[in-house]
Amino acid sequence: MVALLVLATFICFVVFDYFMHSKRVEAAKAVTASAAAQEVPFPITIVGGFKLPAGLSYHSGHAWAARETRNLVRIGLDDFAVRLLGKIDKLELPARGRWLRQGEKGWTVARGGHRFEVLSPMEGEVVDVNAEALKDPSVIHGDPYGSGWLVTVNAPAADSNLKNLLRGRVAQRWMEESVMSLHAHLSPSPEVHLQDGGQAISDLLSLLPEKHWDKVVREQFLA
Repeated sequence: MVALLVLATFICFVVFDYFMHSKRVEAAKAVTASAAAQEVPFPITIVGGFKLPAGLSYHSGHAWAARETRNLVRIGLDDFAVRLLGKIDKLELPARGRWLRQGEKGWTVARGGHRFEVLSPMEGEVVDVNAEALKDPSVIHGDPYGSGWLVTVNAPAADSNLKNLLRGRVAQRWMEESVMSLHAHLSPSPEVHLQDGGQAISDLLSLLPEKHWDKVVREQFLA
């Protein structure tokens, strides 16, 4: 009887220990999975004072593309373009139904007597236009990657189009080069960036003689 009681106690101990070990393993897996979920392949979101969110694709003319469904892609101006242009007086966006071609003129931005063309990062039919941005271009400054989007296109060749754009470390290097190119046009000044790695000021064209605006913007936008 005593032997049976000892055996039963031993079995209970083994079962309990196995149960607790399984719990510890599951907890460790959960922690690992949570940490992995928080990691991003391109954690840097500020490059040279400009926002560059991971997860978006970038055209070297400073437009971004975000895939929403298989063929539906939302596009807009990146933070560099917005801060370079400063106060945008008017947007001329393509109408619904218009076909955009990747790397060709997509829309026009106006400031004062200057008109700057921006190249489309995607090819496809325009299916939606941001009416709020058309009515009030300052929306773009507040949130260029969110409420400041410009158009949405139905892109049948979205896969190949997106492969032509920049992401991750490649996008980071491109942005660094863009910042260096811009600095070449600016006189050394503490006003170009906020202190301690802050964001670039919101109107970089104001630091340039107006006669140079068209040249600098065309250079950056590849237009």
